[in-house]
Amino acid sequence: MEIEKIQMPKERAKEEWKKYNDLIKKRHDKYLEDMKKCMFELSKGRELIDIYKVMEKAGVNKTYHPKLAIARADWKKVIFLKKDAGRGIFSATGNSWASNKEGDIDLQPNTFMEWARSTRPITLTDKSQVNAENRWEIANPKVTTKVPIIPATLMPDGNLANYYILWEVFRWEELPEKKDPLLLKRITENLFVILSAWEVTDLEQSVISGR
Repeated sequence: MEIEKIQMPKERAKEEWKKYNDLIKKRHDKYLEDMKKCMFELSKGRELIDIYKVMEKAGVNKTYHPKLAIARADWKKVIFLKKDAGRGIFSATGNSWASNKEGDIDLQPNTFMEWARSTRPITLTDKSQVNAENRWEIANPKVTTKVPIIPATLMPDGNLANYYILWEVFRWEELPEKKDPLLLKRITENLFVILSAWEVTDLEQSVISGR
């Protein structure tokens, strides 16, 4: 999967981590704690991603749905909710009012192009019919796909609700592609650390289809 990654030499990241570690003893700003967490992961040689930038750069596929999907690792399926101004929410429930309460990923405005609007037939004065755009309603506002499963060799410790999976979606409503999903751990609303990658096997796809 070709995505933009945040990298830093381990020694430099370790030095930066120490600076933030000292600073938060005097100040308690949340962004300082976030920076400390990021530097810790980078000091271990890991890479980070900004999901806002990753989704914006990936864009949409031929059917105008996101090319990539992200879901919490304990979800069986993920629902993408299209919102006005090119926003979108990856959710387990499809309830946009509960965003971020259950691990949802709420993308920023203009991440994607303005979503296409639904149409409805109207009859003209000459009795002919045309399709008119409904400016208040997004076409296909919800799409769903199943979430890849993590192989035993890469299974993280603890609750899977603490982890996320990012993968390519060729067609929504179908099984994950056999390309390289990424196992992630969330640091902030938009920053994740990459823990591992793998290819989905035929057996894993069969298991996923029955979930």
